[in-house]
Amino acid sequence: MPVSNLIHHIRNVAESLRPAERKVAEMVLADIDFAMRASITELALRADVSEPSVTRFCRAVGAHGLRDFKMRLAQSAAGGMPFAAAQEVTSGDVTQIGTLLDNVAEAVVQGVKHARASLDPAVFEAAAAALGSARRVYFFGVGAGSGLVAQDAALRLLRLDIAASAFTDAHLQRLYAGLLEPGDVAFAISQSGRSVEVNESIQIAKERGATTIALTNAGSRLAWVVDIPLLLRVPAAQEPHAPGVARIAHLAVIDALAIAVAMGLTPRTLEKMREAQTRSGSDSVGEVKE
Repeated sequence: MPVSNLIHHIRNVAESLRPAERKVAEMVLADIDFAMRASITELALRADVSEPSVTRFCRAVGAHGLRDFKMRLAQSAAGGMPFAAAQEVTSGDVTQIGTLLDNVAEAVVQGVKHARASLDPAVFEAAAAALGSARRVYFFGVGAGSGLVAQDAALRLLRLDIAASAFTDAHLQRLYAGLLEPGDVAFAISQSGRSVEVNESIQIAKERGATTIALTNAGSRLAWVVDIPLLLRVPAAQEPHAPGVARIAHLAVIDALAIAVAMGLTPRTLEKMREAQTRSGSDSVGEVKE
């Protein structure tokens, strides 16, 4: 089970690690910012150990490897500020505010990079092709994370002249999934892949003959159900005040899909988009000027 805060966990287990792994732990705790950004070679040199020792350390503290370790470390650094420290930040400590912003930004960067590394380009291309040729696309998501991403995704495709809608209500998801037909696409967004409403709606859409796509975690139940699984290895935030990296990674993938679809549009459709953009005062695809 993932630990709630990797930095605290390293402190707790450091003494029980092997000597080489303990040297890596001490180096990480001494300079967390360096550890989040350094390569495996740089980490090994500073800790005065071999590169395999760095990898063994990462696994010893619960990470799958260096990439996963760095992302979890960045999340812990961003979300691990205790309440007392948070009170000091609100009182106007510019130094702590700057550190907080840096840590959150680093967690986001590491999370998006981690997600990109786990995404299969061939599967991404298949998803973009399915969206570009769909008669209509229904996005399903629930909650403040996946639900908002679903709504953003539908808006982006609408501006590409694709009939798209987003449904975040369980009853409406099942209802509209039952209306889909061959040539349509049902697109589920759920990082955990355990949402009962979303999974049932996707199953209904698949039985109706629609192409099913999911933006979800590798190994989730949802990933096994759909035709085109876009798998992202992004650990969920373990604390309420940790940055929502999964949501941002999802938005990045949706952006990339929208751009990929736009690149395959005909000149006539592109002209329609420009005219609609001019009439609405939109700055870019999916973005409305306020």
